[in-house]
Amino acid sequence: MEDTNYKTLLGVLIKGMSEDYDGSKSVTHHELRLVVGATPPILISLGFTQLPLTIDGRVIDKAHFDHGISKGRLERIYSLIASPKAIYKAHLDNPGSVVVTYEMQNSNPIIIPIHPNRQKGRHEFSNVIASVYPKASGGGSVEVRWKKDGLLLWEAPPK
Repeated sequence: MEDTNYKTLLGVLIKGMSEDYDGSKSVTHHELRLVVGATPPILISLGFTQLPLTIDGRVIDKAHFDHGISKGRLERIYSLIASPKAIYKAHLDNPGSVVVTYEMQNSNPIIIPIHPNRQKGRHEFSNVIASVYPKASGGGSVEVRWKKDGLLLWEAPPK
């Protein structure tokens, strides 16, 4: 379930970042961690622990200002993760997963890597959204390549 405060806090954070934005990155905003909601059932079924799903200000800054992910898409991030097109294993040395959404930007799928059970502070653990970006395929579908590499964990039935 999405956290009821997430969209409001996201709007305040983006507004603050854009007012401060002069080409440098505001470390103050980067340190903030927003709770997006509870970890969606699809991720729980793939082995994630039921922890809060969070996103750091640094990730919001990069996604919005560097990768061009709209505020509206960032507001809908919970539903994008909860209803994915596919989920893949992350790199072999990373226990996380990569969510491929149905959303496209400039003909590229929007990718959301998620790291499970990450600690921030002494006693705070969450499943952390590590990034949000359009994945350029570079000469072929990234999904075809990841399937071929045996990284597919789950795929939605064709529509």
